[in-house]
Amino acid sequence: MRGKKKKTTWDICTIVLLPVRARGFGWIWEVDVVLTIAKLGAHSVSYYDSTVAEGIGPDNYYSEAGSAPAQVWSRSDRVAECAAFLGVEQGQSLDGDQVKKWFNHTTAPSGNRLGQVMREDGVRGYDLTFSAPKSVSVLWGLSGRDEVRQVVDEAHAMAVARALDYLETHASYTRRRDENKTLIVDKTVGLSGVKYEHRTSRAGDPHVHSHVLLANRQLCPDGQVRSVDGKSLYHEARAAGMLYQAVLREELTRQLGVEWGEVTKGQADIKGLNDPAVLTAFSTRTTEIGQWEAENALTTNYQLQRVAQKKTRQTKNVDAVLSDLETQWAQQRAAQQVAQFAAGLGAGATEEKKNLPTPEAVLTEVIAERSTFTRADVVEKCAEMIPVGTLSPDEILGFVEATATHALESVALSVTPDRAREVDNTQREGSQRFTTDAVIQEVNKGIDLATTKTHNAVSADSIVPVEGTLSPAQAEAMAAVVSSDFLASVVVAPAGAGKTSSLKAARQAWEHAGKTVIGLAPTGKAADVMVGEHVAHESSTIARALYGTEDLAPAQVAARLGWNRDTVVVVDEAGMVATPDVVRLLEITRAAQAKIVLVGDPHQYAAVKARSGMLATLAYELPDAVELTEVFRQRDVAEREASIQLRSGDKDSIKRAAHWYMLQGRLEAGSTTAMLDDALAGWTSDTAAGKDSLLVAATGEQVQALNAGAQKIRADRGELYLSEARELSTGQWLHAGDVLLTRKNDYDLLTSAGDVVRNGQRWRVDQLHGDGSISATRLDDTQATATIPASYLKESGQLGYASTGHSAQGATVDVARVVAGAGQVDRASVYVPLTRGREGNYLYLTESMPGDTDTGHGGVTPTKRREGAEYARDLLIAAAARDGADQTPHQVWGTARADWALTRLAASGEFINYSPFTGTRMGEVMAEREAQRAERFSEFFTLTQIPPKQKSALPSEPDVSEKCATEVNASPQDEVKRYQHRAGEYAAALEQVRAQQAQAQAQLDAMAGEKTQLESALRELEQKKRQVTAESQGRGFFAKMIKRSEDERRLDQLEAALVAGRGEVEKFMPGYRQVEAVVSDLGVQAHKLAVQEKQARDQARYYLGLAAMEDPVSSVGLSEALNKPSQKRFRSHPPQSQSQALQYHRDQDQGLGR
Repeated sequence: MRGKKKKTTWDICTIVLLPVRARGFGWIWEVDVVLTIAKLGAHSVSYYDSTVAEGIGPDNYYSEAGSAPAQVWSRSDRVAECAAFLGVEQGQSLDGDQVKKWFNHTTAPSGNRLGQVMREDGVRGYDLTFSAPKSVSVLWGLSGRDEVRQVVDEAHAMAVARALDYLETHASYTRRRDENKTLIVDKTVGLSGVKYEHRTSRAGDPHVHSHVLLANRQLCPDGQVRSVDGKSLYHEARAAGMLYQAVLREELTRQLGVEWGEVTKGQADIKGLNDPAVLTAFSTRTTEIGQWEAENALTTNYQLQRVAQKKTRQTKNVDAVLSDLETQWAQQRAAQQVAQFAAGLGAGATEEKKNLPTPEAVLTEVIAERSTFTRADVVEKCAEMIPVGTLSPDEILGFVEATATHALESVALSVTPDRAREVDNTQREGSQRFTTDAVIQEVNKGIDLATTKTHNAVSADSIVPVEGTLSPAQAEAMAAVVSSDFLASVVVAPAGAGKTSSLKAARQAWEHAGKTVIGLAPTGKAADVMVGEHVAHESSTIARALYGTEDLAPAQVAARLGWNRDTVVVVDEAGMVATPDVVRLLEITRAAQAKIVLVGDPHQYAAVKARSGMLATLAYELPDAVELTEVFRQRDVAEREASIQLRSGDKDSIKRAAHWYMLQGRLEAGSTTAMLDDALAGWTSDTAAGKDSLLVAATGEQVQALNAGAQKIRADRGELYLSEARELSTGQWLHAGDVLLTRKNDYDLLTSAGDVVRNGQRWRVDQLHGDGSISATRLDDTQATATIPASYLKESGQLGYASTGHSAQGATVDVARVVAGAGQVDRASVYVPLTRGREGNYLYLTESMPGDTDTGHGGVTPTKRREGAEYARDLLIAAAARDGADQTPHQVWGTARADWALTRLAASGEFINYSPFTGTRMGEVMAEREAQRAERFSEFFTLTQIPPKQKSALPSEPDVSEKCATEVNASPQDEVKRYQHRAGEYAAALEQVRAQQAQAQAQLDAMAGEKTQLESALRELEQKKRQVTAESQGRGFFAKMIKRSEDERRLDQLEAALVAGRGEVEKFMPGYRQVEAVVSDLGVQAHKLAVQEKQARDQARYYLGLAAMEDPVSSVGLSEALNKPSQKRFRSHPPQSQSQALQYHRDQDQGLGR
């Protein structure tokens, strides 16, 4: 295990604030990013200074090579005060030494100190990189007209200025202690720093962009200097990028008359220059990862031919001055098209006048992608929707601000408390979340449908535990599902919890009752598995089932699908299903009088670019929802526990999980190339040992690089047939023996099993045919074969040694090795891939260096940097603490209310009757929902109606009826204290068990070292014996006669030593296995105690919800209802299984920010 290493002084991380979008024109990546943001380390400023051409004075805008010296920028309502304090004016040029003193040595150009000297690993500032669309850069570089270039420069500068104005208003925050030592969020006087202008990329392509460096130390109103609040900055940065693009479009249209293509993710390209051939010609990528791929890829004649074609088409001298680069650009085939286009430009031409977006229209677009949102989300969407020609560039920011304000004050509903109402200056500006009535009504409709009684229950008698196949807990859960009378059932299943085995048992019960099971899933691969694993009789993707049904009534759709009272619909991976689709399926199910079962995990991936979260909400609302709490996939019990802890979202649990991964050597962190090296090396060892190993990466570029490296290793082993190849969509080549990943559902490509080729399936290439097609065998239990044509491969095929996390979801392999950007992943992004492997799961966290993007400059020099194990652990903790999944407003409100109450309880030690959650529209909605839920749960859990499967979950000591009688009048406050005390007891016991486990693990580790030494000694003796035998056999006849006695003596000695050594191992192993068993048993005990502690804390949280509200019971008319005996029993005793299975999403530590 590596020791803790001091943090290196490069960038901590680079965050791309808009997703990278790749389209395959060969393998040229089109990167749609409007703004990137990176933290700056100690040597970052030196890098940026190195991009400035020597001899450039303050009067030069940029050099011939397209770079400019640092220029001061500042945004503040108190400009004069800032300028006086810093000693510089807006637009003033600074040399490298001045910038270094300002950023690195906390000394302003005026000589004023900017606080204490930063630690070596401190954050010096942030690089906000604003990049123009590729078509704008091409116009700047190839127009051949100085006036066009000047217009682009000025438009870019104007757009950057407006974006910085926005950030000064909404992101200029710091955190400080008030007079009560409470950490509060406060405004700074403004924002300031320097910017570097560049007009080319590292590869020598036209690339208009600005590196806006924001100093971390900023002046505050009280005269002190404090650090910028990074969370506020990151929260608002994407909105600033959208504003930049909107202003840029408007100004270029006004000055040059250009028109624009479709706006996607805030960005559009100029019509006439948005031809893929034009953009591809000037989109060369030269990055650290690309360099690594080139050094590790296979170089057959096919690959060499491809490289030669690229070099012929795009040979550029990156060190050339601008005039030389222009000459190179002019030689490109697309240059003439650009020049002709530029020649026809002229001011005055504008697009057809269109209407400005209304607040209602903006919110409609916002909620299409998320259930709740912040003000910044509204700003992003509004900026994206502004038609060109409707506003002047100077009016755009004001319009966006006014529209966002009106939308939030007059149209949207606040889900979390208003800061002004709560007067809580500990909250950031982006912490308040909103929703709309439409979203609330949609979720309410889903809840009402799901909780409808249908009386479709069937007998669970056939569901019995089977050793090694179905555990008692799984059998109990499935019995609850099939015997449920609700329209919907929910099964929450962590990764590796035996979901398939459980559902197969449920299918048998439904079959015995004459039911037909229909499987639905968001992906075709998951749908096929449901039939292949005998979970469903037939299956389909949700999109295919609902296609063309938008205008049909639910009953019509049910008839079209053939659903009826004897139909059970099982929806797998339900956490990835968008809320509108969930509600639609519920409508159809009710119309068919059928049954629907939603299976999934809210802690795994959510729906992509669509509002979601219904699975967790329905799990909370349905009394008989179940959660499979046992994990079986990992062979190591301790790793199973670690995966559950990582999934939980609880800070302490995450820390314990990360610590375990660290101790087991499962974590690494460092530069991108070092982590790619290590992941590939691990994969190489795995596969050499005959293991099924999967590489998982966060980005397409990393996936491509790892695929290239893995392919070369297999070729070097002689496992590929290199005489022929087929080109793939990535520009890589496929050989017989390779592993293929198919990336599109194709219903015309049938397999030998009768199903179709699906997106996300892995195949072994068996043979290449003369017509360009291949024969391949699917790498799953079916071993189905298919013939895949060359056209499919070139459009939708890629090598299958590595894949993204989404593609890997559902996979089970021996070993998973995961490469992920430290600042770009959240809990689901690490939890899902880290649970793919049975024998081991490894995480390699990467961190970018300055300049390792298309906006970087200079040559690419991959740096092999590796951090200490403890540093890698801390990065994992930070990643797992982030939750980027969308949640329904009901979830967000419930979590926020519990957090508010717990925060104040912790601060004062007393319950507070006042709650900012009452008296609001959302509060009224939730009060009504909670009343209905209480009635539903009360009815369900009345003891005379509880099925046998639930009785064991109720308190049994001393006696349920006696306990209810003694505690029926207990106040919620008393219940909170009681369950908190119980949780404390469990926690204390857990701590003792963990201490014992640590001691036993230490003993096991020591014994493991001794075991390794014994085994090593045996191997050495065996090797010496083989050497002596080989020497003896290699001698000539006479030498054998002379040396026979000596050889026999040596062999006898070695054999005696081997016998003694084996005896030592035999004596040693029983003790070793005993300690190993102790460690395993203690791990199981720790897991059980952790579950019990969580149950107790969830119970306390439940009662805290009752106590923290301002008389919430009477306010919703429940006081009379709760006086009924059954309701009193429920109020004093919610069943523990309710908390265990339903309360997982109410996580105290989940942030309310974006």
